[in-house]
Amino acid sequence: MTCMMYLKKLIFKLGKSYLVFAVLFLTSVLVSKSAAHYNSEPLKKDFSGGDFTLKSAAGPLSLQDLRGSVVLIFFGYTGCPTVCPISLATIANVYKKMSRAGLQETRALFISLDPERDNLELLDRYTKYFHPNIIGLTDEISVLKKVAEKFGVKYKKTLVPDSTLGYVISHSSDIILVDRDGVLRMTVPHDIDTDHLLKQLNSLL
Repeated sequence: MTCMMYLKKLIFKLGKSYLVFAVLFLTSVLVSKSAAHYNSEPLKKDFSGGDFTLKSAAGPLSLQDLRGSVVLIFFGYTGCPTVCPISLATIANVYKKMSRAGLQETRALFISLDPERDNLELLDRYTKYFHPNIIGLTDEISVLKKVAEKFGVKYKKTLVPDSTLGYVISHSSDIILVDRDGVLRMTVPHDIDTDHLLKQLNSLL
């Protein structure tokens, strides 16, 4: 299923309250690339990851809680017009190619850098649409900043008064892979070929 098809279904799944986002996404794909995509920054090289605890719809979740599983981590926000949906669709497509046993040993964390708008209920609906193994997390800005620094993620919120959302959040776009012991092993581009990502993921299982 293409990313465009994902987002068309997302309009129906999330309802009228989220129609503005969907229209913004579809328009940005058809007309031009988004500011978030243009301003996506590569991960810094001087980072090592580490444990953290953030909020999910099911309660607090830490990276430590997922020991024994290979974890994919991606930072973004639900209003991101292109980069984030593509990343989540990529991860979902990889999961669809995995065996049931393999799926039980991996999770993906979508960490929202926009806690003001991305409440836990919205994050849960958004991520679960793509795949049940993807968990939406967020917290206060001060907490998110520390977690982002651990993983070398840079981001910046810029006001765009004449846009539908009113702002964009430029952010690092790589997908981060953490092994069963919680050790950061590699980063890959957000639009990586699904077969290549599947190969990298299976190498850690």
